[in-house]
Amino acid sequence: MPRSAARAEARTGWRFLLRSIGRNWPVLGASFGAALCWTAIVVAVPELIGAAVNVGIVGHDEGRLLVFAAGIAVLGLLQAASSSLRRWTNGLASRRLEAELRQRFFAKLLRLEVAYHDEVNRGQLLSRLTSDLFQIQAFVSSTPAWTANVVVVVVVAVVLLLTNPLLAGVTLVGLPFVAFASKQFSSAVRPTISRLQAERGNLAGIVEEAVSGVRTVKGFGSEALLDSRLGAQADAVRDEAMRIVRLRTRFIPVVATVPLLGLVALNWLGGALVLEHHLSVGGLLAFNAYVGVITPPVQSIGGYIVLGQRAVVSARRLRSVLQRTPAIGEPREAEPLPPGLGSLAFEQVRFGYRGAAPIFKALDLAITGGEVVALVGPTGSGKSTLLSLVARLYDCDAGTVRLDGADLRRLSLKALRASIAVVFEDNFLFDDSVRANLSLGHDVTDAQLRRALELSRASEFVDSLPEGLDTEIGERGLTLSGGQRQRLALARALVAEPRVLMLDDATSAVDAANEQAIVSALARERRGRTTLIVSHRPATIAAAGRVVLLDAGAVVAAGTHEELLASCPRYGEVLALASTSLASTSGASTSAASRPSAAHSPGPAATNCCAGANCCAGTNSAAGSEGSRC
Repeated sequence: MPRSAARAEARTGWRFLLRSIGRNWPVLGASFGAALCWTAIVVAVPELIGAAVNVGIVGHDEGRLLVFAAGIAVLGLLQAASSSLRRWTNGLASRRLEAELRQRFFAKLLRLEVAYHDEVNRGQLLSRLTSDLFQIQAFVSSTPAWTANVVVVVVVAVVLLLTNPLLAGVTLVGLPFVAFASKQFSSAVRPTISRLQAERGNLAGIVEEAVSGVRTVKGFGSEALLDSRLGAQADAVRDEAMRIVRLRTRFIPVVATVPLLGLVALNWLGGALVLEHHLSVGGLLAFNAYVGVITPPVQSIGGYIVLGQRAVVSARRLRSVLQRTPAIGEPREAEPLPPGLGSLAFEQVRFGYRGAAPIFKALDLAITGGEVVALVGPTGSGKSTLLSLVARLYDCDAGTVRLDGADLRRLSLKALRASIAVVFEDNFLFDDSVRANLSLGHDVTDAQLRRALELSRASEFVDSLPEGLDTEIGERGLTLSGGQRQRLALARALVAEPRVLMLDDATSAVDAANEQAIVSALARERRGRTTLIVSHRPATIAAAGRVVLLDAGAVVAAGTHEELLASCPRYGEVLALASTSLASTSGASTSAASRPSAAHSPGPAATNCCAGANCCAGTNSAAGSEGSRC
């Protein structure tokens, strides 16, 4: 990276860091004040020591020696008090800043669109939430002390120059070299620290991935593969860290030697001046004490530079996320959600995932409010994507998606997502009680929870748990079976009483009988709710009032299960691919129990379909009029 670009990035990091301190400046200012008080005491003590030696010891004045000793003791107590105040206030400010940045960062992650989370490395995000925030906290915490150290060095240099310019020159001659070397070290270490932070994020990503997928790792006996990946990444982290170690190894010994050489020159020349009576013994001791005061800051300057560079790199990494504008956000002037039963309309919708070919090119589909619609199609036909567009997990590239006549992009996200619920095949449950997982922080009654559990056929197994609704189910709910997790996720969606309920293979782990019972119950209890079901089980599909066949991102047929079986060969092909027995599919479709009622039917006629993939693209309209035919 060019030096100008590196300097610009560093300035960006510094500005972000300084602005982020925000309301913590008063507390941090108190810490700086305590540090300056400590500085004044540190500078005063060597003068008192020199005076005590000259007056009390050399001058044989025991009374004044006691006075000086008492004064030094009092200053020692004040120094301890100011040091304690500095540590408390800078600890308070830095820890509060860390907590505020962590909260801001986490809130930002929740607001960013799903597409961002699809692409970003989770380990990098975890690294920013932990390692990067720690680097910032450590730097802010140490800054008041280091500011005091810099002031000490400057004030001591002035005092020494005013006291004896010759000795001061000999003592301080190495400081310009220290400043130059520090500047060179800072420029050299900055890019290495940036790479180190990125490699640590990659390492965290491998650990997070391995722990999340531990069942897959063990199931395929891939421990050695993951261990090898982790080892390679750990080596990359070590290599970058060792580059910093090598830089410090060259820099710190040289810088640490400079004050010692100055001390040697001071005592050689100062001793000669004392012997020639041009300098008092107390003055020489005071000079030595001052050198002792400035030596630790000079020797540890390399550590502080590394700390500062790490903080700047971390600040840039945090800023890159915090400054990101969500691709899916609240409209400037949100429209109220119109009343309705959850009708949906897809009008000339075009959508494709980033870096991939479009899934939908000009999708048109209308769903009447209150319908129970099954979405069927081969893999990659756009079934799950269609549900994601309704939930605004993604926005279409062109065209419009409407809910009860309102463009989704004109509705507030809060209002939209309060009116819809999506249940995915891979359900996520929190490490909490059943009750907490069902309510997700909303104020719901036990009666509402029970009703949702009954509809999802989950009440029986929940009652069998040791503490019922208050049973802790562990991380991701892995103490439960797959079918139990799916039924709890469905109950969670029903508790929200959404206007649109979307099930994306949400009962794939539930046995066929329970799945059919759940879908039939949802059809009976729709109560003004639109239900979209993605499934390939014929019995489940047959329980829906209408079936929409998607293929290659287009609607190719719509009608009841029986109508499509009779008129659309492609529909039968899709079901055959997902079922081991087309005969059982036909039997389930003609059973009386699975036949939808007239109330669920979208209209008097269904769209017919040609054989093969080139089926017609007409659909029933939202009003239920006759669709196009091949």
